[in-house]
Amino acid sequence: MPFIKLVAALAVLAPLASGHFKFVRLSQNGVWKTPLQGIRNNTADFWEDHTIYGVSPFHLRTYMEPTFYGDFPESLRCGRDNMAWANGTEVLTINAGDGIEIAHVRQNPDQWEDSMFYNCPNGRATCYTDGYPADINHPGPLLVHLSKVPDGQDVRTYDGSGEWIKIFTMGLELRPNETNPVHWLPYNNQGLPPRFTFKIPAQVPAGQYLMRMDILWPGYYYDPPYSNLSNVTAQHYPSCGQLNIISDSKTPLPQGVKIPEIFSPNSTGMTTNYSMYELKKLEDGYEYPGGLLWDGEKLIVDKAVR
Repeated sequence: MPFIKLVAALAVLAPLASGHFKFVRLSQNGVWKTPLQGIRNNTADFWEDHTIYGVSPFHLRTYMEPTFYGDFPESLRCGRDNMAWANGTEVLTINAGDGIEIAHVRQNPDQWEDSMFYNCPNGRATCYTDGYPADINHPGPLLVHLSKVPDGQDVRTYDGSGEWIKIFTMGLELRPNETNPVHWLPYNNQGLPPRFTFKIPAQVPAGQYLMRMDILWPGYYYDPPYSNLSNVTAQHYPSCGQLNIISDSKTPLPQGVKIPEIFSPNSTGMTTNYSMYELKKLEDGYEYPGGLLWDGEKLIVDKAVR
């Protein structure tokens, strides 16, 4: 299809690699958009020069490499250099209450072929060129946030510096009879991942929004007697959709959080003990990162075990 050639021509492309993943497709009420339709692309290679606190281990990033707290704020919100792509990205009209599904790829744009997006097995929207399902290659929760564009601004020029509200988490479940009892659902032990489906809350008021999608790999700290060793920081793989939400709701949005602040290494859920990192034991009282979860009526503490 022509869009594949367009992406290959426009993107500043990274070397061949399949290191991690990126969300590049979404469906509305079961109808899939084309790859990157309504989703801001990112630039690679890209130099992350704004590192703070020493948590970003390297500066030069390719398309699939992680983003860290301490990178440019815009990078952590919606991916590297996303503002360079925003104006040329479609704004999708979505109704409050619509069902959304998102899908990821494991390969850079210069490797994309139509067979990775069309006629994939089991109705999936992405796969490898041989039809093998696209896996998720690290543990962690799927987090989806919305950020309403301030009055008088346009989503195509909005940098996400306002407040964000978490509307969906796909987290973990405990499987005590397995070797690794902490089972992250998106990761699924790097097997076939679940479908990433959720709804835009019906109570979302009308307006333009950024929708941030990320599977975050929490960092960890060492348990005694190795507490003197340095902590390992979390990894992010964010993408953002540009939405125009149609709604009759008069419900005011709750107070949100700011990005990057909510993803600092000391924020809730961003760092676990080493036992949880190894999937051996859930840390007592663990809460997912990204702030409180809005269920459309109230903010709730987003705990792994409720």
